[in-house]
Amino acid sequence: MTKAKIIWILNSSLLICGAFILCAALGMLINPDAFHKFFSPVQLVPDSQAPLPHKSYYWDVKHYAEMALSNLCLAFYPLWPVLIRILFHPQTVDQAAHSLLVTSIIIFFIVTPLFIWIFRKEFSHQYLAFLRVLAFSLSPMAIFRVIGYTESLFSALSIIFIWVCLRQTNLTENFRLALVFVVTFAMSLTRPILMPFWFSSVAALGTIFFFERLKLETRDEESFLTQIKGFSREIKMTLTICLAALLGYSIYGFFCFQSRGNFFAPFLDQKNWGTKPGLHLELLLFPKSPLFDLLGLYFPLLLMLLALTFVYFKIKNQTPLVWVPKYQFWNILFLYPPLLILIYVINYLRLKKKSAKVDGSLTKLTTYDITQSLSRNYLFWFCIYYPVFHSLLIFFTRDRLYSLGRFIFGVPFFFMALGYLCCCIPSKKTYQALWWFILICAIALVEQWVNYGKNNWLG
Repeated sequence: MTKAKIIWILNSSLLICGAFILCAALGMLINPDAFHKFFSPVQLVPDSQAPLPHKSYYWDVKHYAEMALSNLCLAFYPLWPVLIRILFHPQTVDQAAHSLLVTSIIIFFIVTPLFIWIFRKEFSHQYLAFLRVLAFSLSPMAIFRVIGYTESLFSALSIIFIWVCLRQTNLTENFRLALVFVVTFAMSLTRPILMPFWFSSVAALGTIFFFERLKLETRDEESFLTQIKGFSREIKMTLTICLAALLGYSIYGFFCFQSRGNFFAPFLDQKNWGTKPGLHLELLLFPKSPLFDLLGLYFPLLLMLLALTFVYFKIKNQTPLVWVPKYQFWNILFLYPPLLILIYVINYLRLKKKSAKVDGSLTKLTTYDITQSLSRNYLFWFCIYYPVFHSLLIFFTRDRLYSLGRFIFGVPFFFMALGYLCCCIPSKKTYQALWWFILICAIALVEQWVNYGKNNWLG
């Protein structure tokens, strides 16, 4: 790495961290209680005997703090509190909660340059890399990366996982697989990733096979099987991820079996919180939770749809007509995706029916050559399907979208996939849309800090 690149990474990190601190400072100026709560090593306001469902001082951090004091089997996973126990030896819940907060802050500032370096390494676009890390760091869910939640540790492990999976990373195959196993194992002890990682890895591999078959001019099975043999690395990685995730949970599950008599006790606890199969179509319009949960439902699915569309037409060497909005107010509609989709579809069908191409109303979809390579990019599809799984899981198992925004925007996989897709159409409108998203995120992040001081639900 050249000196110029190092300087750029450090300067970008300072700008991004500075922007995050500015949002936090504005929120603390609006509500000084946020400042006192964030910097106090003890709980300033005791929880009432019967707290309101939307108010609590520590929220989930209290459970992690209790797990740091003693071995417990809960819906939460053990690596994060065990790490705090080893490093700080807390004696009270307040001490453990403060240690969680301090550690998460340190991790936040350490991994920010790593995010920039890896995003820059993969996309070779400094500006695009900067924008995506900025969007990730100013997301309203970024607050969870500095207040003691697992987002800090899990994001750090995620960026290591992404780096290991990059084709540009110069590692021998066996060493790469060993690192994938170790990192996935650690992640499975940090958060419930067993089903998400199984789904994402298998779906990524299946998507690659689908597009490889699509490229064949004939449906000859022998030719297809020969082509699949070229993806032995991806097959081994999928098996490694599935095995590591299973082994990681099995260790925690065995502990739960010994302490509570139930190997699946964490899942049982989640069920007791109201997680059960169901179909609540009203959630498509009303999340019954913060707005970013609704964005967390739609954005991953839209990203997947765009990715499949771009790659399919690139492989088929076709350029379908699309409607590209001309006015900036369209970016505002991203705040409410159902309305955005409805208006876009109506306008597209209206223009297509008229076969109109007047004033460039319909434009040929032209993507860069990188789109073709995405058809066999395992990491890209993994990063696509990880947030998609959470969107579908929450939608089909809960009567509201609580915490969905945190699962999507609080970890880097969505932003990694977004970066790949932006490389397919790196136009001025793409960057403008990113800046709109960043602006909305920054405003929402300030609001999060205000709510943090009020002990309100954050996501």
